[in-house]
Amino acid sequence: MTPILEDLGATADDFIGRRPGHESVIGDGTTARGWAMGELEGLGEKGLALLVLGGEPDEATIASLREAQWPHLHLVAYYRMRAGKTLRRAHGGGAELGACTTGGTLLAFRRASHVLSPDATREKFDANAGGWDDDPKSPSYPHFRWMRRYVATFHTPARAQRVLDFGCGAGWVGIESAQRTGAHLSAFDPSPQMVENARANARANGIADPDMRVGFGEGPPHADEAPFDLVISAGVVSFSPDIELWIDGLAASVAPGGTLVVADLDPLSHGMKKRRRQKALIPIRELNAVTADRMRQALEARGFRFVARSDYQLSWPIPQLMHLNETRMGGILSRPLVWLNAAGSALDGALGGRLGNLFDSWVLAFERPAAGASVPHRD
Repeated sequence: MTPILEDLGATADDFIGRRPGHESVIGDGTTARGWAMGELEGLGEKGLALLVLGGEPDEATIASLREAQWPHLHLVAYYRMRAGKTLRRAHGGGAELGACTTGGTLLAFRRASHVLSPDATREKFDANAGGWDDDPKSPSYPHFRWMRRYVATFHTPARAQRVLDFGCGAGWVGIESAQRTGAHLSAFDPSPQMVENARANARANGIADPDMRVGFGEGPPHADEAPFDLVISAGVVSFSPDIELWIDGLAASVAPGGTLVVADLDPLSHGMKKRRRQKALIPIRELNAVTADRMRQALEARGFRFVARSDYQLSWPIPQLMHLNETRMGGILSRPLVWLNAAGSALDGALGGRLGNLFDSWVLAFERPAAGASVPHRD
């Protein structure tokens, strides 16, 4: 196991060797063994646990074992040991490691709180910041441009004084919103490199003096300043290690009478549930994502008035055709895919989000009542 431990940056003292102690029922009734939280006490500072299996189980079987460990542990890699070689499969890709003297499969888990920690989040996004910038020459550019504009303009006012991009990434949603409303743009992100990219993108798109800072949603860097009349957050909450605290930070950022737009992945979409059943390695945000209903309930409990819901990014056939469009068709489907997704989202919005499970992402709009205004009781 030495090549594996070296690949994980660990030693034998960094992982637990106890067998999983409880059984979990996965999906269609399959039983998988997992660790209970109490059994993970004393997990090393790297939050690492290894599960050794005989043979070479398929991806669906590994996926069921991954589900048995969630939400305490997250599968970060698995290793096939065969014919004297060790083959790694991880979120960053595959690799062949050093020689091994045994066979089988090893699953490497880290504590979910470790993977979602501020330090890990900052390191991950600093390392991958360039990948979040758009390439206008890419076949997928029209689609991603449509999605960010869809969120940025979803039931937002035509004019605004100050807009906050709550977890800005490369800054594109906030940029779209500021361009449409004429608002002064403020934004923050956990990654210093991402903030620099967002600042450069804003200036390159004609936005003067953007206020870009480093910070986390659980304690926004603008918390001591006046709240904003427009706040937009797209694809951020699923990265949070403390979702209720994150929602507290989001809610406090909106001024009385202001508008809030929040969007994220739908963990209950047909596409997401299929990925969880069939794929061994799933990004932690897909496991940590919250439903639109949970977000609505949480914000209504904090005094917000629900305005509208819609969904976007069809689970099928958008991702499948986008891959085909990029790899084999030279972008010929780029515009038709935008039209298809736009038509589906328009229909879903007209139906009040009743087609939600057909889409991988949701978007909600809220108003924070002005001081002294009453909030209608939710049915």
